[in-house]
Amino acid sequence: MDQLILETIFSLIEDKEIISSSQHGFTKGKSHLTNLINFHGESTDPIDETVAVDIVHLDFSQAFDSLL
Repeated sequence: MDQLILETIFSLIEDKEIISSSQHGFTKGKSHLTNLINFHGESTDPIDETVAVDIVHLDFSQAFDSLL
């Protein structure tokens, strides 16, 4: 029953494009590894072309841990 509900929710989300194609979490066929591979390609291509790249990493995990 759980699997049926999960498949129904995913099909509704994919059909209406609620989650963008750049979203890697909670989507079929994508994971944190595909996200890292995508990020690596997008951040190193401009460097190869000698273009400056700024990267900002925001970690909200401690903020959410304090709410619990």
